[in-house]
Amino acid sequence: MSYKFCSICGGRLKLRPDDNLACTKCDFVNYRNPRPTATALVLHKNKLLLTRRARAPYKGSWDLPGGFIDRGEDPKRAVVRELKEETRLDISVKKIFGIYPDEYTHGSDSFHTLCIIYVAAAKASSLGAFDDVSESKWFAKKDMPKKIAFKSNQRAIKDFLKIWK
Repeated sequence: MSYKFCSICGGRLKLRPDDNLACTKCDFVNYRNPRPTATALVLHKNKLLLTRRARAPYKGSWDLPGGFIDRGEDPKRAVVRELKEETRLDISVKKIFGIYPDEYTHGSDSFHTLCIIYVAAAKASSLGAFDDVSESKWFAKKDMPKKIAFKSNQRAIKDFLKIWK
């Protein structure tokens, strides 16, 4: 628990049995709901796109491209935006592959995420590495790296490899 004071009245927060934070002064409950993310399994010429993380957490690990959904943003638009920001790649989103719960920890702060993972096709193969990405690369099924960031991405890739032809 990294938050100690209520954002409403400044009173002390106390951890409840349901893992949410309640103010001891005004009874406000800070529900620690999952934060949504949008991620893509992007294919081009039978290869899967992975990006290498340039920042913590999991700095240096391979990752599926994507990120947090902005307030009021449609998840499908979020994944298109994230791909453009991180790789300059234009994609065509095909369908939702799955929704995976996870935990995002950075320093002393930790929160739950709900990862919406799409299947998408790249409109070209030319890649860049921008924003919080240090490298972008296409991988054949047989060449998939072992070190993948986030349990949600590890599970999604494992599930995808079972059906990828």
